[in-house]
Amino acid sequence: MTHALTDTLIMIADMTIQPDKIQAFLDYALANLPICRAAAGNIAFDIWVDEARPDHVTFYEVWESAEAQQAYMAWRISRGDLVTLQSFLAGMPSFTPLRSVAA
Repeated sequence: MTHALTDTLIMIADMTIQPDKIQAFLDYALANLPICRAAAGNIAFDIWVDEARPDHVTFYEVWESAEAQQAYMAWRISRGDLVTLQSFLAGMPSFTPLRSVAA
């Protein structure tokens, strides 16, 4: 039996925010959330904060395809948005791309 991955991509971005920049980060992230959700190919974009560790934030993104997510990231990089985002972080974020297996 052959299984294939679906085109839909879920991207999980985990990051730790500098403790003294949590509120500024959340302000920035929430101000940009409508832009993220309006991006071509975006199905969902949510921001989650760990209740036990408020400095741990997860972006949960659902994209129509890996290409749509990559185009979005290229656009964000070209605008300098990742430099701004990184100014809030306590370290490097981790990214986990997930795809569903279609039977």
